[in-house]
Amino acid sequence: MAKVIICGTRKKEDVDLLVEAGVDGIGLITEVRQSIPCNLSRTQARELSCLIPPLISSVLIETEERVDEICHMKEEVSPDILQLHGFNNPEDVATLKKRLKTRIIKVLHFQGDKMAEGNDPVGYARECIAAGADAILVDSYQVDKAGATGRMMPLSIAREIRDKIYPTPLILAGGLRLDNVSNAIDKVEPYAVDVFSGVISGGYLDEGKVRQFIAKVHSK
Repeated sequence: MAKVIICGTRKKEDVDLLVEAGVDGIGLITEVRQSIPCNLSRTQARELSCLIPPLISSVLIETEERVDEICHMKEEVSPDILQLHGFNNPEDVATLKKRLKTRIIKVLHFQGDKMAEGNDPVGYARECIAAGADAILVDSYQVDKAGATGRMMPLSIAREIRDKIYPTPLILAGGLRLDNVSNAIDKVEPYAVDVFSGVISGGYLDEGKVRQFIAKVHSK
């Protein structure tokens, strides 16, 4: 059964909803370089992280690429997992792993079947893993958005990466919704799915969408 990470938490009630609905990870989108309603300050992210109970992971999602600043963010928010959603290179991953000694999810960005980080997705993923990444997340992007595009990436590419980096976990993101997540899981068999736009209404987490999405994933 795939695990579920849901992003978009903005308040205590969001944490309560996600915990009750059975989420595995709560993504705290913090100081990202794009216009997004749930873009938290470090103080807000820290306050929400402290509300997340044991056995559910808090995930700091950021697009910062300066290693020192990422370290400051990690120290100030104190999440369980650091998700590098910027265009950080494997050398950055190695430095962060050494300095922070925390679990790291490294994001690979796709626009259609083209990866922003180069022409060899599997090779690049393996470089990041060798540098210390504990999981690889694949997501769609566009020029003004490192994520949260609402668009799916090619599932065949995600599946190839998943198979060739196994047993390192592959997390699937990008345009997942209630009506397509079952098919995506069947085709990719990811360790986890990461969702944002598919469970949002009017900039806020939608209780009905959240509950239905988690139930759908857990039914697989």
